[in-house]
Amino acid sequence: MIVLVDIGNTRTKYLIEHADGRIERNLVDNNDISKSWLMAHWNKARQVYIASVKSGTITDTISDWATGNNINISFTESEKNRYGVTNSYQKPETLGVDRWLTLIGAATLYPRSSAIIIDAGTATTIDVLDENGTHQGGWILSGIDLLLSQLNQNTAKVKFEVSETSNLSFGRSTSECVNNAAWAATVAMINLGIKEAENNYQVKHCILLGGNADKLLPFIESKSAKVNILPDLIFEGLKRYSL
Repeated sequence: MIVLVDIGNTRTKYLIEHADGRIERNLVDNNDISKSWLMAHWNKARQVYIASVKSGTITDTISDWATGNNINISFTESEKNRYGVTNSYQKPETLGVDRWLTLIGAATLYPRSSAIIIDAGTATTIDVLDENGTHQGGWILSGIDLLLSQLNQNTAKVKFEVSETSNLSFGRSTSECVNNAAWAATVAMINLGIKEAENNYQVKHCILLGGNADKLLPFIESKSAKVNILPDLIFEGLKRYSL
């Protein structure tokens, strides 16, 4: 059994590849991960591959558990070149490993083709990959929840209730104004990114993932790129390290 692990800021997604070919996808809150939890859920693992945007307690717990149970463990880091993908950062290791793996995943699924990757989670990130596998850079914006919480924490008189509905209309209450503006700002950034990527790199694929991907899909404007939601794109990249 092989376990592919994507440790996020608050939750961990993991994919289990069983010996009989079955694939199992799961999600766990980071606070729930302990050695007893690992023993209950991953005790049959022979190899664990980890991508983490966090360091410290969680990675230490998993590493100690794996070592104590003679399970091979591998931590993936961003690199300058790997699997036909070239990192645009001058310091490649500073590119978030989640973004790095989505680039590799896109190049794996769409070889010799250009793509724009939009990950709408805790942060909303955009990355552009050209047809030669070269990362052309990207953008990072606070995710919807962060945009709302930042305003809530840093303003004394702007009081509002957080809405789960994606809406771009002009608000008629403070709550509507704040919530809708967060979605409007995110959608505007994404659609501008798509326009720039289509004009400058002739991108053929627009890939959405992350917790807000479904809510953003109706607002995506693309002239030439095929739009798909691929929630497992990070795992497609991580799989390359497991082969």
